[in-house]
Amino acid sequence: MDCRQWLDIKQYEFLLNWFMRRQQEIGLADLNEPYSYDGYSQYDQLCQQLVNDARIAFIERFSEQAPPIVFTNLFHLAELELAGKRPKRTRLKAPINLQ
Repeated sequence: MDCRQWLDIKQYEFLLNWFMRRQQEIGLADLNEPYSYDGYSQYDQLCQQLVNDARIAFIERFSEQAPPIVFTNLFHLAELELAGKRPKRTRLKAPINLQ
């Protein structure tokens, strides 16, 4: 999901850069555990902490709240950016034979 529909460019870039910087600082990519998404792993706990901290940083910076979905989406986009695996926009291609 593209979060730019809910955020202006400054807000979007602020959150993406904030998540990237914080993930590097805490070494999120260096965790030696699988992503469990059950709420109990160290990854899950760090994810929730960063999302909560990002909400506070966003309000402090822009004096308004953002939809909750943007924090989760930009958290994961920051992971992909740091891993060098940013998703590319794909275009649907027409089949070769249109018969």
